[in-house]
Amino acid sequence: MARKPRVYGNSGFYHVILRGNNRQNLFNDIEDRRFFLGKLKKYSKELGIAVHAYCMMGNHVHILIGNAEKNMSLLVQKIANSYVYYFNRKYDRSGHLFQGRFKSEPVLDDEYFKTVYRYILQNNEKAGLGKFDKYRWNSFYALRNFRRKNFVETDYVISLFGSIKCLLDFVYQRVNQNCMEYENKLVFTDCRALELIKKICGISSPYNLERLSIDVQKEKCSIMKKVGISISQIARITGISKKIIRQS
Repeated sequence: MARKPRVYGNSGFYHVILRGNNRQNLFNDIEDRRFFLGKLKKYSKELGIAVHAYCMMGNHVHILIGNAEKNMSLLVQKIANSYVYYFNRKYDRSGHLFQGRFKSEPVLDDEYFKTVYRYILQNNEKAGLGKFDKYRWNSFYALRNFRRKNFVETDYVISLFGSIKCLLDFVYQRVNQNCMEYENKLVFTDCRALELIKKICGISSPYNLERLSIDVQKEKCSIMKKVGISISQIARITGISKKIIRQS
């Protein structure tokens, strides 16, 4: 089946999601997150794209960008290529890290821009990862320090509300609106699942499993499932395909 063509709008604003292949983790430590964020900052500046908001989760990233009519795909390509090279070298792995095609939707008017903006900032809180205004890996800090120059654009969203106070009042409203929802329901936290996988398999890195024979991968996956680690979580942490995990 041919995939649907990407939808573009004339506003220049887009909500973009980059996802881990098989929902595997994109970030294992602070250094990984800083590297990704550095590339987002570098390439958005190089391409003249405004970053209005972002939220870095465990296995996916939300970004709200502007002035991106021509260079949205190039931005994602540059970030992904740099990050995969870094990640594979650091963890001595090979192959794909991101899901083949990133998701995007045009943000065509100011009201939807507001909705997407709030949704992205609150994304970690909806996933049970603590209060969004205390989360280290979203762009809320840019609102706290909106008078300071940084790579996250705040002038436009503040102009939509007329003041920083009105904007913050809106951002703090808890609502159930979803924007390109990307669910991630877990039994164990990823940290706990990772420790269990290392213990079960007797390995220092989950990516070592990809080098084993298919039969051995299935044997290890069978044990993981028996202790309650979900198929999606095994795939996300180890990079082993869901097909192999289901067959185990």
